[in-house]
Amino acid sequence: MTLDPRLAQARDLRLQDAFDQARALCHTVLETRPDDAEAMGLLGICDIECGNVAGGRAWLDRAEAADADNASVHLYRSIQLEAEGNAAAALDAARRASECDTGRFDIWGRLGDLAGIGGNLPLAASCFSKALKAEGKHPARASVAIRLAGLEMQLGRADDAEAALDIAQAALGGGMPPEGYAIKAAIARNRADWSLLREVAQAWLDVVPNDNDARGALAQALSQLGYYRRAIEIFRPVVAERGRDPGSLAALGRLYLGARDTETARQTFEAALEIDPNSADALFGLARIGNFAGRVEEVETYCRRILAAHPDHLDACAFLAETTGGRIEDSELAVLETARDATDLPADRQSVSLFALGDTYHRRKRRADAFATWERANKVKWLQHNGKLESGYDRDAQHQRVDRLMGQFDGREPAGIPVSGPVPIFIVGMPRSGTTLLEAAVSAHADIEPSGELPALPYIFEQFERWAAANGWRGGPIAEGVLAEWREIYFRQLREYGLDGAKWVTDKQPSNFQAVGLIRQLFPQSPVIHIRRRPLETAFSIFRRNFTRQWPFAHSLDDIRHYYAEQARLCDYWQRTYPQTVTPVQYETLVVEFEATLRSLFDRMGLSWDDNCLEFYKLERQIMTFSAMQVRRPPSADHLDSTTPYLEWLGDFDEAIGACGVDAKTGEWLGTDNAGDGAAPDVKTAAPETARVPVASGGFWQRLFGGGGKSRS
Repeated sequence: MTLDPRLAQARDLRLQDAFDQARALCHTVLETRPDDAEAMGLLGICDIECGNVAGGRAWLDRAEAADADNASVHLYRSIQLEAEGNAAAALDAARRASECDTGRFDIWGRLGDLAGIGGNLPLAASCFSKALKAEGKHPARASVAIRLAGLEMQLGRADDAEAALDIAQAALGGGMPPEGYAIKAAIARNRADWSLLREVAQAWLDVVPNDNDARGALAQALSQLGYYRRAIEIFRPVVAERGRDPGSLAALGRLYLGARDTETARQTFEAALEIDPNSADALFGLARIGNFAGRVEEVETYCRRILAAHPDHLDACAFLAETTGGRIEDSELAVLETARDATDLPADRQSVSLFALGDTYHRRKRRADAFATWERANKVKWLQHNGKLESGYDRDAQHQRVDRLMGQFDGREPAGIPVSGPVPIFIVGMPRSGTTLLEAAVSAHADIEPSGELPALPYIFEQFERWAAANGWRGGPIAEGVLAEWREIYFRQLREYGLDGAKWVTDKQPSNFQAVGLIRQLFPQSPVIHIRRRPLETAFSIFRRNFTRQWPFAHSLDDIRHYYAEQARLCDYWQRTYPQTVTPVQYETLVVEFEATLRSLFDRMGLSWDDNCLEFYKLERQIMTFSAMQVRRPPSADHLDSTTPYLEWLGDFDEAIGACGVDAKTGEWLGTDNAGDGAAPDVKTAAPETARVPVASGGFWQRLFGGGGKSRS
């Protein structure tokens, strides 16, 4: 039935708060059609929105009696019921409206709002999606699209969230409100795309200058890209504006810690504790400082101070388990097990509990429980990557990248021009292959400073890949002007870390194995040390650790195997192509023949010997990796075999890695007829328990669903 043009106009006037004019049109219709449910319904909603709920209810009762299937009447009834505090009945009324008319934007939007406020996020997302399909030009289209984007992020569907934001941006003619930028920032965080987060946060600040949330997002992006000093400058005004806020101080302390200014970080955490002696964030920061310095007793002290004030503090229990190798109390184990069984814990929080719980079961020799828990933890990490139970690692892309690099850098290109400044020593390979041990020993030399896992070169490598694709570069010398820009990014980070005065610096970012050809042109004097470790030991060690989303292959033994094979294939190529630059070191040999291996390595690098390298574990220094505690002791062959107790669950890993062309004992690339694809048969992993519906909470969601103003449907 076609709506009377006068009532269509009355609807528009009501949405413009022109209630008297809307009422006048409705009364005009009722003069000739006294039983018109649409007109009576509009009179009812006008009364309700002007504060006369009883009068509005009376009109709606008359309207429903006249036409029980009128969608507008049920829609307005839902607003009346919500105004009276009956949320459940309001939701039912909106649902009834959607059954009466399946094609109205305002009805689906109303139902979506009520479902979202009630915590039924999947229903809310479905309703908003239907609203956007129902009407293309509704004035509320952009706001509904933004609410849908927020819901999709809560449901772990970042791609769908991005699509919804595209709809909002199109409806706004290319603009974006602050809440849209907040969701864009969440998408960037979800993907660990820190360059994107930096762009989004800056655009957000352009729209809302000095917005503290935008500043925080920009500071986080810069810190993740390694620009801690700039992040500190941006975040300081937030701390100043919030005054004596222990949470903001603790966040600032974490930035100082990232900048390796541990003394200022400690002072900042202690300043937070002066305001709130039980600040978990500040105590946790001090525990991290203790861990980086290798003081396990300090870690235990601060974590247990947190637990004394916050007995269910998940991070404290998990960090305690990680630092002590699972040596925690039964009460702390109970916290981890409770988190494991929680139905409303976000995936990233649940994975923290599961990895720590696996370590604790391992410590207690509950082998089956330990492996099953690590396996579940890694499945949860899959969900963090893309909201689906599937790997975030793209095998084809990695294989193609290795092929491409081998084609681009064929050894015929000249090395770059020698540059002044610290000479980086690159230690590359797989994570958990011994890079921390090797760096600790090498950097004990009087002329060498450790820099840990610098993010600079991976960022430069990403820029290189984009540059090569854009310019069709297939090999040969790279223009010095381009190299100089990239080199400055690297040296700028060394300056930020106070390492610009060093003669030599170690950079133990494992993924730099991909950039060896580029390193030859950027830093021609730099040696590259490729450390290998038995693949099964490496893979199992990775599998047991809570790696970030920047390492998408780390959450499946089969993905780790594939990535290991591609790494071995490429490093073998680099060693053959640049034999004067790349030196292989076998982890097992390093541990057993420590001095002889180190002396040979220093000879290769053209550096004198320093006896301090043999007692590296006695040096006071910050080590910011999973191995922070392990390298406080001399190397020992006692730790070369961690997999034997778990062989029944590790399956045919050795056989599979061998089929990929990798020596299962050493990790050396041997090559086979089918090794080019670097792939063993895919291992299909069973789905975990059905994911439970998350609930909306917090001020952001109240604003997103219109909690601060009247509902307009």
